[in-house]
Amino acid sequence: MVPPIATQRIEQPPAGIYYNNFMGKINWHQVYAEVKEFTKITLKKYSLFLVRLTPHQNIAQTVLSYTLIGWIVLSLPFMNTVHVSFLDNLFTAASAVSTTGLNSVNFADSYTFLGKLVVLILIQVGGVGYMTFASFVYLSFSQKHRLRKSQQDALTAEVALPNTLKLSDFLWAALAFTVIAESIGAVFLFNYFRHHDYTIWQAAWYSVFHSVSAFCTAGFSLWNNSLETFADSKTINLVMSCLMLAGAMGFIVVTDLFNFICRRTKEISFTTKLICLSTVVMVAFGTFTLFVTTPGLSVWESFFQSVAAMTTAGFNTVNIGILSSCSLLILILLMSIGGSPSGTAGGIKTTAFVSVMAIMYNRLRLHDRVEMMGRRLPLVRMYAATSTFLLYALMLFGSIFLLTWTEKLPFLDLVFEASAALSTSGLSTGATAQLSWLGKLIIIGTMLIGRIGVVTFGMALLGNDDDDDNDKPAEKEDVAV
Repeated sequence: MVPPIATQRIEQPPAGIYYNNFMGKINWHQVYAEVKEFTKITLKKYSLFLVRLTPHQNIAQTVLSYTLIGWIVLSLPFMNTVHVSFLDNLFTAASAVSTTGLNSVNFADSYTFLGKLVVLILIQVGGVGYMTFASFVYLSFSQKHRLRKSQQDALTAEVALPNTLKLSDFLWAALAFTVIAESIGAVFLFNYFRHHDYTIWQAAWYSVFHSVSAFCTAGFSLWNNSLETFADSKTINLVMSCLMLAGAMGFIVVTDLFNFICRRTKEISFTTKLICLSTVVMVAFGTFTLFVTTPGLSVWESFFQSVAAMTTAGFNTVNIGILSSCSLLILILLMSIGGSPSGTAGGIKTTAFVSVMAIMYNRLRLHDRVEMMGRRLPLVRMYAATSTFLLYALMLFGSIFLLTWTEKLPFLDLVFEASAALSTSGLSTGATAQLSWLGKLIIIGTMLIGRIGVVTFGMALLGNDDDDDNDKPAEKEDVAV
């Protein structure tokens, strides 16, 4: 008789412990605890790192952080309809965060709906302002409804406000105006698309995307030829122009006008008057010169292209690549001047440009002090304007120099490309897709510097806090540069 085979009892592992043929037993509770502790320590060190940064360095690292996050997300396989290289995904993320609109690949055909949605979120955050958005979120969840000193310093460094406006008023007005303007624009665009062979879903998606892109002066479009198809549509041209001007003229104008209408202030500030006047003059100048120097270009097309360049939005209803050299130089001038402070546009800013012109005019007239529209410019504002002007010229020269060194494209195309990148305009003659990998890296850096701001970028590199002069009380009303 064969004795029965003894059965071996297999002990079950304790709860939370699992066996792996390659790694042995794994205690998932311990792994979770270690990951949690590592995350806690990392966040603590990151918070300490942020505390040591100056407000200008904080702005720079925030822009770079958003770009890095956008790059990682856009590099996921389900974000692309075709193969897009890591460098091109980085280019798209930087272009969206900086609200530039330049594309090294065909944006409309290269990204899925989720990819385009990610780009839209990056555009929205980049257009409203990183510190403005973060401060609003903190203010909404804060029990005291008050910003910390470090947050106030960072927000003040990002937006230049005249002394007549409070930081809290500006913050709420900026977010409210953004929602209202983009919503109104989306409604008008939806009504147009719905009556032109678009489904309800297509009309809603196209209207929301282009309303946000126009208000944030990003220039991203869901069509391969931007808005060339709608060159004859007065509705599209008018709505998009209004959105671009609303975003580019800045939240200072909106806040100031709101306070004036509500009778919180007795008169409109000097800064608002200067912004409105300079914007109207420059758009009129661009419209007239483009119409005169470009055969075949209608007044309506000249107006839209001037607005798109002046607001650094980057939309186009005509093919930029076929414009004459004279027309390209006009667009370069408008792009470089850009929008107004505390707005969504880039460039030198209208107030800085007008201030430099006032300095030159008063110097030629041998005046002892600089006056503009009957107002005396404070010395600190003249320093800010001249520094912005010179730094912008140096940064533009450096970008053009590097591009002419690495690329074999026509010189004017490279100048236009660098100008569009630094001003965060996004207009292009078609040279973007032809850039080498070095050229793309140069443009990426130029776009990010343009969004951070040339002066803010310089201060971030130096690592110095604000001068003592900034703590002195300024005049009752001055110019935000």
